Amino acid sequence: MENLPPNLRVLVICPDWQQPAGGVRKLYRHVDVLNASGIPAAIVHQQRGFRCSWFEHQTKIVYEPDVFPPRAGEILLVPENVAWQMMSLTRGVPKVIFNQNAYQTFANVTPEIEQLVAPYNHPDYLASIVVSEDSRAYLNYAFPEHPVYRVHNSVDPALFHCEAGKRPRIAMMARKKKDDAIQVINMLSLRRATTGFEIIAIANQSEANAAAMLRESMVFLSLSTYEGSPMPPMEALACGCVTVGYASSGGAEYVNEQTAFPVAAEDVVGFARRLETVLDQLRKDPQPLLEKARRASAFIHADYSPQREEQDILAAWGQILAPSPLNDRPRRAEREEIS
Repeated sequence: MENLPPNLRVLVICPDWQQPAGGVRKLYRHVDVLNASGIPAAIVHQQRGFRCSWFEHQTKIVYEPDVFPPRAGEILLVPENVAWQMMSLTRGVPKVIFNQNAYQTFANVTPEIEQLVAPYNHPDYLASIVVSEDSRAYLNYAFPEHPVYRVHNSVDPALFHCEAGKRPRIAMMARKKKDDAIQVINMLSLRRATTGFEIIAIANQSEANAAAMLRESMVFLSLSTYEGSPMPPMEALACGCVTVGYASSGGAEYVNEQTAFPVAAEDVVGFARRLETVLDQLRKDPQPLLEKARRASAFIHADYSPQREEQDILAAWGQILAPSPLNDRPRRAEREEIS
């Protein structure tokens, strides 16, 4: 990218989480895309020496004691759940919010809201980046004057792809809706509806191991609700899993009747009923459902490709940085042209 502001560097605030989390993975990915394009960037971890080890990467990492307070020319990219605290902790430092879950926008609210001051209408905050149209609509309604740019998440096609030889296995990632998963599985077990299917929970696995488990699994249970763009169902669809369950909010873009078997959020009985129907059909004649899953995989790889994600990230930062992040915010008409 040409004509960058002098001394520019994007410092991406990231929690010191070693457990697998899609949002953390996307922060690392963001840094990699920026550096590859010529925009200097780095992940900022708090504990010196910490780095995520559950996925392969060569991402540039720095540590909070070495980079705080930020120098002139540096911009902070902050997750939505710490944006409120950063108003007072880094006054005067330009910031962008990477809002990966609009439904966490008001988490960790600080007293400033009583004076109608939020990060999204604070002069230090230049813009937000979101990962779904649902999240863009949320922020545009709540903060109509705040610039918002949308990025399409992607999955790594080298890991998350469809393979032949699916096993009669039901896979899930129940980190956030474990109670719902327990209810659905126990209902169907007592009804003998899961007979012949192995049931596995994918937890605390490396990215490569999780992908391998999905590639082998015939069915995936989507348990994501009220999220910006949940990665587990996207990864499962990319792997050709027959996906049943919650569409989430932002996830409804790709968990829908054309690609999957969606269920209304928190409708546990509806979830069980739909899963029972799917399992019964897979026993009788699996090919129509497996073909639907293969089409869904192709859709994910076409519409949520790494190339599109890169283009979106660079288009957003091109608008944020032009001509100066400190003095000229993008006009609303300009930002709405970015898909």
